[in-house]
Amino acid sequence: MIHRVAQISLLFVTLVCFQAVASGVYDAATSINIAVVGKTKNDSFYQQSHKGCVHFARDYPNVACIYDGADDYQDVRTQVLIVKELIKKGVDGLLISTTDSKFLVDGALKLAAKKGIPVITFDSDLLKEHEAYRLAYVGTNNFDFGKALGEEAKRFKTEPVQYICLQSGHQTTPNLNQRIAGVRFALSGQSKTRMSGENGWIEHYRCPLFTMGRRADALDQLVTMMKYPNPPYF
Repeated sequence: MIHRVAQISLLFVTLVCFQAVASGVYDAATSINIAVVGKTKNDSFYQQSHKGCVHFARDYPNVACIYDGADDYQDVRTQVLIVKELIKKGVDGLLISTTDSKFLVDGALKLAAKKGIPVITFDSDLLKEHEAYRLAYVGTNNFDFGKALGEEAKRFKTEPVQYICLQSGHQTTPNLNQRIAGVRFALSGQSKTRMSGENGWIEHYRCPLFTMGRRADALDQLVTMMKYPNPPYF
């Protein structure tokens, strides 16, 4: 993980430096402050992403990595407030994992664009209609990821009609919704609506379940579904 995110940081710093050179304000002593903003600050995945940035910065004394994000769960408003505050402080670039694309763009990334601050999304991209507000996306093809999960679920189907429950984080998060769409496509041949019997798959009436990124909630939801007389695939 550290190696992968270090590569992301290399790409990002190169782009930031290129932009500075183009504007005639960059030299070897120029301080470059990069902010890494995950969906949640206390998630080990995003903490590792920050460590990757720090690992890369060891070889570049003028590069500093700032880490921030919503403290306890995937809060779209807090993410926007944090990004806006970083922009006002004058960071040189933003690495962001998107929680809510429209809210993030309208609330912060339009301001970043106005100030010429480059943005790269990682893990979770902006929606297609908002791609102009970032330079690049680095991460998983999440639709294909979902399809792979769906193909794996097929191995365990033993009944003509099988109920299934999908669990996700925040209901507006682009990468997670792409994963749900991929699962639905693999199992039912369509990705737009809940599965209702296509190819023998039906989504449980309580699902999808959303955890807002809270791990304790994720476990509680799993335990609750397991208590049903005939629990769905989870």
